[in-house]
Amino acid sequence: MEAYVFIECDGDPTEVVRSLRDLSGVKRADGLFGAIEVIALIEAPDLAALDQVIMDVQDVAEVEFTDTRIIRDI
Repeated sequence: MEAYVFIECDGDPTEVVRSLRDLSGVKRADGLFGAIEVIALIEAPDLAALDQVIMDVQDVAEVEFTDTRIIRDI
């Protein structure tokens, strides 16, 4: 399973991106312009594991808000 996590930061988005890139389950993390300052592509073998990755992302210092969108095949 894969998902995009849109992230609002309460500080320097550069530090958030660096921290996210070190997390297991984060395939990619990048900065954005706008209210949503960071996007992360995450993956896990199942929904429970994906939920854990999302909680790990939310535990990163300076992450204020997340909005997760699970990717589906269409």
